[in-house]
Amino acid sequence: MSSPIRPVSSLPCRRPAPLAQRFAVRLALLLTAVQLAACGSPVDDADDAHELAASRQALTSCRGAPYPIVLAHGFAGFERIGPLNYFFMVAADLRSRGETVIEAQVPPFDSSAVRATYLATVIDDTLRATGACKVNLIGHSQGGIDARALISQLGYGDRVAGLITVASPHRGTPVADAALGLIPGISYDLINALLRALWSITSAPGDAKVQASLRQLSTGYMAREFNPKNPDDRRVKYYSVAGRSSGRIANAECAGGAWGNSDRIDLLDPLLAVAIPAFALTSPNPLSPVPNDGLVSVASSRWGNFLGCVPADHLDEVGQIGHLLPDLISGFDHRDLYRRLARTLHSDGF
Repeated sequence: MSSPIRPVSSLPCRRPAPLAQRFAVRLALLLTAVQLAACGSPVDDADDAHELAASRQALTSCRGAPYPIVLAHGFAGFERIGPLNYFFMVAADLRSRGETVIEAQVPPFDSSAVRATYLATVIDDTLRATGACKVNLIGHSQGGIDARALISQLGYGDRVAGLITVASPHRGTPVADAALGLIPGISYDLINALLRALWSITSAPGDAKVQASLRQLSTGYMAREFNPKNPDDRRVKYYSVAGRSSGRIANAECAGGAWGNSDRIDLLDPLLAVAIPAFALTSPNPLSPVPNDGLVSVASSRWGNFLGCVPADHLDEVGQIGHLLPDLISGFDHRDLYRRLARTLHSDGF
């Protein structure tokens, strides 16, 4: 097996400018135009008139669907390590099919409130560069939670057409609970081994930013804090996909998906086996843990328009580590998943 991937450990410290600064001039021009129209006052200065016209055109002449696709990575995400990128070969594959795809890069560890501010900059830059009116967002794991914070907390519902979350812990994950010491019977050393095995984390699990990510993904925080404060925006269509592994088909838990449920099974990557106790100790029947992808349960992954389950673990869902071909047992092809997601967005007019 290939050695674990080491995430990018740092990013430029510059934070995105507040939206008020980014759009202050344009907003002022628009308000001026409204006031002049209401008062019936002519615009005497030719330069002002030209600037107002340009501002109106910029606000009304953006390009419609199909919209660019922005991929948002999850916890411990990275941009590129040698030949590997987080969404392994996904962007290149979609671009070869005519899609405009941007791979967002946000801090690998932090709360979704913080990570969303970086994602906002990516959205702004994408809209400016492409001239599109909106973007489509596909977020894996914490990336989907970041996207929800972007839409609800930062008010980006007017710039996002559709959001698809893939194995995002909308109701938290017991793995984060275990890492925070909230599950009796799971030692700190065990979860530390998981974090290092999966992501070769160089920062200690007690690092403030790692802790912020773990608190963000805990079951209690998502239920009591995040979900009540981040309701869905009616202007955005929400979709979700869940992963299931450990030889489970999970027909009951995957029921109601738009795609139906495959009868193929997936075998959990040994790297994820360390997390099994977290699900066992928090499931109604410890001998039969709730269906999950190794890090996020099927139930926690469901949000909005549920597309269905895929026979894949949390690493398989983004082609890690370096999957070039479909899985021999499950038949799962992560690139085909994202092609299907793009077709879903476009078929809905996005």
